[in-house]
Amino acid sequence: MTQIEFTVIEKIILSLGILITFASFIYEVWRRLRIVFKGKQSFPLDRFGARLWRVFKEVFLHEKVIRGRFWPGFMHALVFWGFIVFGLVTVDHFALGFGHELMNAQTHKLYSYIVIPFSIFVLIGIGSLTYRRFISRPKTLGKISPTSGFVALFISILMITYLLGETGLSPIVWRVNWWIHSLIILAFLFLIPRSKHLHLVLAPINIFFKPFDLPDHTPVNIDLEGSEDELDAMLADLTEMTKNQALDVFSCVECGRCIDVCPANRGGGLLDPKNHFILDLRQPLLDKGNVDVLSEINVEAGWECTTCQACTEVCPVGNQVEKSDEIRRLEVLVEGKVPQEYQKLFMNLQESGNTEGRTDSPLAERLPTYSPDKEYVLWLGCFARYELDPNFTKSVENFANILDVAGITYGVLENEHCSGDPANRLGDKLTYNMLREHNMEQLAHASKVVTLCPHCALNLGKEYAKYSEVNYDVTHHTQVIGQLIEEGRIEVKKGSNGKVTYHDPCNLSRMLDEVDAPRTAINATTDEFFELEESGRNTLCCGAGGGLWWKKETTGRTHLVRAEQVVNSEADTVVTGCNFCYGMMNQGLKPLTPEGRSEIQVKDVADIVSENLVSNSDTK
Repeated sequence: MTQIEFTVIEKIILSLGILITFASFIYEVWRRLRIVFKGKQSFPLDRFGARLWRVFKEVFLHEKVIRGRFWPGFMHALVFWGFIVFGLVTVDHFALGFGHELMNAQTHKLYSYIVIPFSIFVLIGIGSLTYRRFISRPKTLGKISPTSGFVALFISILMITYLLGETGLSPIVWRVNWWIHSLIILAFLFLIPRSKHLHLVLAPINIFFKPFDLPDHTPVNIDLEGSEDELDAMLADLTEMTKNQALDVFSCVECGRCIDVCPANRGGGLLDPKNHFILDLRQPLLDKGNVDVLSEINVEAGWECTTCQACTEVCPVGNQVEKSDEIRRLEVLVEGKVPQEYQKLFMNLQESGNTEGRTDSPLAERLPTYSPDKEYVLWLGCFARYELDPNFTKSVENFANILDVAGITYGVLENEHCSGDPANRLGDKLTYNMLREHNMEQLAHASKVVTLCPHCALNLGKEYAKYSEVNYDVTHHTQVIGQLIEEGRIEVKKGSNGKVTYHDPCNLSRMLDEVDAPRTAINATTDEFFELEESGRNTLCCGAGGGLWWKKETTGRTHLVRAEQVVNSEADTVVTGCNFCYGMMNQGLKPLTPEGRSEIQVKDVADIVSENLVSNSDTK
């Protein structure tokens, strides 16, 4: 390393440069954080250790970045890891400018054996990412970004000037090289807070504070006995973001992964979650200087969302992307604008307590009635209770058969109302609260609830708990079946269903974090099970979520994208663990199946297990 003594003038220039750029950096960061701190609620600090572990995995190991897009993710990791290694070099670089080296010559030389390879890795990584951004240009990255070009150029110059500085340059050339390196670093301080590269600062913070539960919408408590002023204040609050949501907007890296996984966008719809739910709110936040910006969300895009949470699941910087709940509740509660296709649905829920406006249920009449001496409340939900797909009635009966064989007692509620999922997801929080309060009264003496509907399971458990204490446990039927198989309480034989695959319901896999139990059950019945291209927590929505089952006409083909994947997989049987997914598969597979090919069988997990119960086969 060349030894150079810097002049007083150079030190003054360097000091001013550091002072100005640091002041600019701090001002721009604080300008954004000041807005974030105006958000509602506080940042969560529960499960502190788990939050730190998540930061380590997702930030330092780049787990989610690499898993989502391996090659560009790995290239990004090379750049990130290189800059971690480079941190000490940067501090030493500026210390040298003031005549105070942190590392002596021997230490510097030893550390250079680590830094030089990483500098080359960074050049490889940034070169690959630059090619992707400006040459191959994936659509989801959006329009050409000049700042991305500057950043790529700056990083390349930093690495090259560092490598040159480790060679035997003449003092004059070394000094010029040193100043170029210094000015590029200072330019970074100016550029970072004014661009998407602010994620370098905010992403670790955002990932730390990210809620563990999906979805994480603020509950809307409506006190019907409250004063008019209290009601007005509650409605006014609906336009304001939480602290987490505001931090999300400024943390976005604009990678477009949320667009890649969005079923509405993939089906040709309008919804673009990166822009409609995140970036469209960034400038309004800065312009207003407060968090009163949720009304800026594109209304039409908000109604297209299936609320599947795939966008949030895949986000590498910890954003809770989906905000259809926020714009829908504004439209329904504040503006009084309910799309025509949902008006009858809301009226049915208000007048009869169910989505179909029915007063009778032949299925419920055939099943045992719940009493406190029984182990489980068998929650049917509107889909099964009122036969939204008549074929699914058999699935409920098959699950009841499994419980009978296992010797488990159960019964249905005589006065079960809709769990409220459609009203909750479509923004009618008033109706949702009415349904919730009614159901909580009906479940007052229950200790265990089991249901075939993941939407109901999510609402009866996690969503209700946002409003008041829940004193019962909610279990999905696949979890009960999987446990019975593992405990040996039911015996299942291998059946003949051909090639079998499984479609993970969004509410079950992502919101309830259950992916293993259904596979335990299915693998007990077949040796020909295989996974779909997108499975587990990375499943693709069937298109029925977010209340869209009742919106028969939508822009695009959201409801067919997953069905196409099943057809292309050449499965003979597709199994699912959700009544709505079951119905969507039955609607979508037949018209998409090529002529001359056998019809793909749609089954619930309860169907495939019940058909292969050893006790059943022994009695035939």
